Amino acid sequence: MKGLFIINPNAGMRIFQSGAHDVAKHLAAAGLLTDWRFVYTQKGGDAFDATSKLSPGEYDFVLTAGGDGTINETVNGLVTSDCGIPMLPLGAGTTNDFVTALGIGRTPATIEGLIKEYCVKDVDVGVCNGHYFINVTSGGVISAIAHSIPAEQKAQFGILAYYSVGLKELGEGNLPTSRIRFKTPEETFEESVFLLVVANSCQAGGFQNIAPRSKLDDGLFDVCIVRTLGHFDVLPIISLMQAGQHTNDKRIRYFQTSAISAELVDGDGPFMLDYDGESAGPMPLDVRMSDRKLKLIVPGRSLKVKKLFGS
Repeated sequence: MKGLFIINPNAGMRIFQSGAHDVAKHLAAAGLLTDWRFVYTQKGGDAFDATSKLSPGEYDFVLTAGGDGTINETVNGLVTSDCGIPMLPLGAGTTNDFVTALGIGRTPATIEGLIKEYCVKDVDVGVCNGHYFINVTSGGVISAIAHSIPAEQKAQFGILAYYSVGLKELGEGNLPTSRIRFKTPEETFEESVFLLVVANSCQAGGFQNIAPRSKLDDGLFDVCIVRTLGHFDVLPIISLMQAGQHTNDKRIRYFQTSAISAELVDGDGPFMLDYDGESAGPMPLDVRMSDRKLKLIVPGRSLKVKKLFGS
């Protein structure tokens, strides 16, 4: 096989990146890899540039190692090129939500098993304000926290950096709420919103079951709207969301849809948006399913994967 390796050397705690070449050598020694190329990203857009002009059959797989943002750039490049080359995402960032949801490991032996099995699934791709995404679009607290943390702090402390900043925000009494008007193919409604999640997979923001009904190939998003919260509601809601037991809670509005748009009606400030770790700026929001699919290499016998696919 021929493989393209896209590595973000500065993602997360930088543990995997130093051994990336050893992975390629391991695959070659196992007789699975005959030709390969490495691209080390230096700035935003590098992963997109490396994949957006690929031709069908140019590689047998694109292995991308980085955080959710690096994976998103690769997704945008592969979907834009329409090359049909499967992606193998490896989590080397801080939260690695999408990779964690799929249960994909990153040891040489694990990667060898994935390439040898070569189980390829077609995955839904969403469009957020003109940008492709594969995992989640969110707004409110998650976006505000994620983009307020310096890269150096993320690299040093990992996901603890998110939790420390989040707890500090809550401890200072900052529970911002915005009045937002939503429109889906099924209905139009308004809500006072603390947190918005439009999910393709089950995991976002470190919450492993934030969208417990999600499937990666059903053509639907799972929308989770957390309504106005009091201080004493926060920890119980976090506990319910982590366990995936929040979908019928009165403080939550949870539903599935193929498209959703939103505009700010009233609020103390802009309602910031995020797609797969990339900032989407403030409202308004327009999310829909793309008519294109992404091919993904997954651990075919994994129970996590079986739960995330309808077929």
